[in-house]
Formats: sequence, C-alpha cells, structure tokens
Amino acid sequence: MKRSQTSPNAKIMVAQGGPRRIRLALVLGLISLSALIWAPRPVWATELEPDEFVTAPPGTTALIGYFVYGDHDSYQPVGGPSINHGTHLDEVVGIDRAAEYFDVGGVEALVEFLQPFGTLDNARIAGARYSASTGIGDTIFAAAVWPINDKAAQRYLGVTLYLTVPDGAYNRTETINLGGHRMVYDPEIAFHQGFDKHWSADVSGDFIAYGDNDDAGGALARETLSERPTAQLQGFLNYAWANKVVTSVGYEGERAGRERLDDVRTTAETNFDEVRLVNSYSVTPSFQLLAEVNHQFSNVGGFKQDLGVTLRTLYAF
Repeated sequence: MKRSQTSPNAKIMVAQGGPRRIRLALVLGLISLSALIWAPRPVWATELEPDEFVTAPPGTTALIGYFVYGDHDSYQPVGGPSINHGTHLDEVVGIDRAAEYFDVGGVEALVEFLQPFGTLDNARIAGARYSASTGIGDTIFAAAVWPINDKAAQRYLGVTLYLTVPDGAYNRTETINLGGHRMVYDPEIAFHQGFDKHWSADVSGDFIAYGDNDDAGGALARETLSERPTAQLQGFLNYAWANKVVTSVGYEGERAGRERLDDVRTTAETNFDEVRLVNSYSVTPSFQLLAEVNHQFSNVGGFKQDLGVTLRTLYAF
C-alpha cells in the first residue's frame, strides 16, 4: 500500500476516555493534523513476479489478469507507537494488463498498460472508521528495452520506465482513495539469470519519483502533498520442477518516501520489508497460472500488510 491521505476524527477518540484512548487520540490527532492520504502505491507496476523479464518473441501479445488481496491489521506512524487495536484495512483489487513485444533495430522492446480497479474497505484506525473507496485506480503505462537478451545463456537485462497518470478515483474529502491524484515516474532495471534447467534468479531495482498532489488536506483546506523519492529492491530464487511448476522464494523492500503537507512533515513514509512465496504452472506454452502469498515483516509509515495474496493468469499469442 502507498500512503496518500487520512484525517481521523480526534474528538471522537478523546470522548471515549481512558489513558490508553487518550494516548491513541494524541497519536491520531497528529495523523489528523498531518492530513495523510491513503492510496495503493503503484505496486502493480513495480512489483515483479518471477521470470517476468524473460522475453517473449517479437510480435507476441500478452494478456494478463490479476486478483490482489491485502489484509492489514496495524498502522505504524513514523516516530509513534504501532496502533494495533481496532485497526484494519482490506485491499481487493483486480488489474487488467496488456503487453506487446517488438523489435527496434535488433533490440527487443515492449509497451504495455495496466488498469487497476477494486475497493479499499473496512478501514479503521484505533476504532475510528473511514469510508470505502471503490472504482478505477490510476492507469499505468510502461515501455521496456532489453540491452541483454541472451536465450542461450539464460541471461536477460531489461530497463523499464513506468508512468502512472492520476485518473483514478479520488476525493480529497475522503480518507481512503484508490487514486493518488499525482503523477508517478518509475525507472526500473531488472536482471534474470538461469543457472541450469532448474535454477534461476531475478533481481530488480527501482527509483520512484512522485509528482505533487495539489488537492490534498481534507475537507477544511486545500494543501499540497509531496513525497520524497523511494528506492525499491526485489529478488527471487526460482526452481523449475519437472511437472512445469516453478516455485520461487523472494524479497521486496522499499525505503524513503517521507511525505510533507505543504511544508509540514507528516507521519507517513514508504518503509517496508516483505517475504514472498510464489508458485506458477504452465498449463500450455501460451497459458500460465500463478499464485503468490506474501507477508510484511516490517513496515514504518503506514498500514502493515499481515497477509497478501496475488492470483495471476497470463495468455500469450
């Protein structure tokens, strides 16, 4: 999940009474003052699956569909205690993705787009509830080239630029938003190396820059939300079984991304570590099924995802 905006009602928290509630109210009051915005980060573009940078022949079209579920049960503001009691967020998202491979002067390339849609629901922090956001997420466009594309050596190096445009569901008066209301620029470099007919590895790095959201601040004021760039690292170790199943164990982490509302630092940033387990099955050479479970074992600056599930279908022709 990517931070975008939340402004809990501190008065309701204080009215519930008790030292613990008052402490939580002070934390949430700080969050409210910071006027954070909550929206999914462009994870659908930058979160890679195993073997994703192994190229297909030029002229290939790939149609890909995702179902993504995330269960979040705690919120960790920067510089504050983790808020576990009465805290939750459900993410249920589908993504339609289409990609076209082609040749440019002997170098393989790709163009694609991703369209997320779905809902962020059951959102609450320390018992304070927030309205769901349902609809279309921000559209993502991408272009990639492979300076290294060596099938015989099982070696692939790809460079991609992802561009997220602010056309998703967004309402600055709401706490939860599917859209981020800002441009996102993400150059990425990814490397795949096969070692034999069974073992391979993937590694990728991103530098993600964010445009300003000039329509933040909640219902009372229109302010500008800015976020510092983030760095992301991903890796997989893959084993291909004889029955066309590939099992992968991976890691994903992201750092930095501290946010400001006008000139005031908020309690949100992008700082998490995640372990991932993936199984894929090639039903035919053109059709693949994939299932992933993941868990964030650390998260500072936002909701912590206790359990994530991704299901993917891929058809190439």
